[in-house]
Amino acid sequence: MKPRDVSILCFAFLCAELSARSQGNFQNLGFESATLVPSGTQIVNFDQAFPGWTGSIGGVQQSSAWYDNLPLSSAIFSIIDTNYPNIPGEPGGVIQGNFTAVVISGISGVLQPSDATLAQTGLVPAGTESLLFKALFDPYNSSGSFGVTLGGQTLSLMPLQAGANYTLYGADIHGWAGQTAELDFTVFAFPQQIAANYLFLDSIQFSDLPIPEPGVFGLSVLGALVLGWRGLRRRR
Repeated sequence: MKPRDVSILCFAFLCAELSARSQGNFQNLGFESATLVPSGTQIVNFDQAFPGWTGSIGGVQQSSAWYDNLPLSSAIFSIIDTNYPNIPGEPGGVIQGNFTAVVISGISGVLQPSDATLAQTGLVPAGTESLLFKALFDPYNSSGSFGVTLGGQTLSLMPLQAGANYTLYGADIHGWAGQTAELDFTVFAFPQQIAANYLFLDSIQFSDLPIPEPGVFGLSVLGALVLGWRGLRRRR
């Protein structure tokens, strides 16, 4: 290769590297960057509750969120901390650290069931094999569901570990390593929905470890999740 060609190649590589850096890394994946001061009010600025994230209800971007409170039927986002008064025996609560996000589908506008999507665009680190996150899904009934997409493609989620108030989920995302993509967590609404579906979400991370193949442990966790999901009874 000629020296001039080497210089051009190096320059192109440098430009690509600077471009990738300028696109920005994902941030606040553990929701610990909230800048909230307890004030007795349940309505806060969305950017203060979820720095780095955007939230939409029925496709409409939100400017506010709830703090340490969950609605019975409204579609909204809430940030809860260790002061959240979780009802004894009810699912939910802070999963890890000081803050946990809650994505809530339900009613918006004129009694319109609406999805809720928490989203962020960033650079998936080079060498990434999997996406991991801790979550607890508390649906109103068996029609409730949630999904995760990266770059517009729905991820196949695998339950990896059951915790006291969460499940550790994983998904293979090695195809997005080194690329900029939008990460979405969506709680879906369903027709005639009259009460809220809650997704408690925390500890999102990009891992250089691959997702293990399904085995006896994975199947047993999945079975436990199904039984627990069917046994949920809301006392709100």
